[in-house]
Amino acid sequence: MRLGGPLTPIEFDFLWEAYGTGEVPYPLELRSHGATYAERSELRSQTLRSLVAKGVIDDRGALAPRLADYFDLLARAEISVDSVHVVGADTKAVLAVVCALDDDGLLAVQDEDGLHLSEVPAESLASSIVGLLPPAERGRERSITMPVDTLVTGAGADFMQRRNGAPATEAGSSDADRKTLARLHAQPRLRGGQIAANSRTGTGRRSRSPVLSWFDTESGRYLTKATTGTDGREWITISPADAPTLRQRVAELITWVRRDHEVAR
Repeated sequence: MRLGGPLTPIEFDFLWEAYGTGEVPYPLELRSHGATYAERSELRSQTLRSLVAKGVIDDRGALAPRLADYFDLLARAEISVDSVHVVGADTKAVLAVVCALDDDGLLAVQDEDGLHLSEVPAESLASSIVGLLPPAERGRERSITMPVDTLVTGAGADFMQRRNGAPATEAGSSDADRKTLARLHAQPRLRGGQIAANSRTGTGRRSRSPVLSWFDTESGRYLTKATTGTDGREWITISPADAPTLRQRVAELITWVRRDHEVAR
């Protein structure tokens, strides 16, 4: 089921102020409207009257039961997956969180049109969040693993920051890996984003998974994963990805936080 349309930023502001039961989950943004108390009060009255006319609030000031349930789920979800991605250089980031509490699931997407809320199966969090991403072919370059310090110094830093420069030549990676990195480095980033999973217990204890990053170039889609070696050195793996691969990786993040959630109960 879906609402008739997205909640505008000002509607979300005053609805959450009046009916929200906790913090707005990351990465959703709640922008305050009104430069002064008087201006905000007037905007609140106008917005709430408009919401009554739309049937979102009844004449007694009660929030529509379905939307009340959505807000409660956003505030109290035990498991959630958040995503931030951009679809172009001059576009605003799309912010999303999909969450579950007991048998209920909700997908919240915030874009230039407002906040879209829709019910999803509680067991399909990974599919729901990956399904938001623009389609792309699996990357054609081979998987590579590089020391993080290779990617945050010299030409590697240029690659991570989407700038032009010479290929990395630091020791610690194979020649084939460096050549692959150089080819990726030469390809402009078209799109990209980050995904992570979260858990929260009834007592408020929270856990967050490592962040899974992805990006698109002309040769396809890739994901990046950071790991720590036995010597304590940080490494990053860049590997080709498609929708099934991303769903699997996100499912692994959810399993990770679910395990931590059960231990913390």
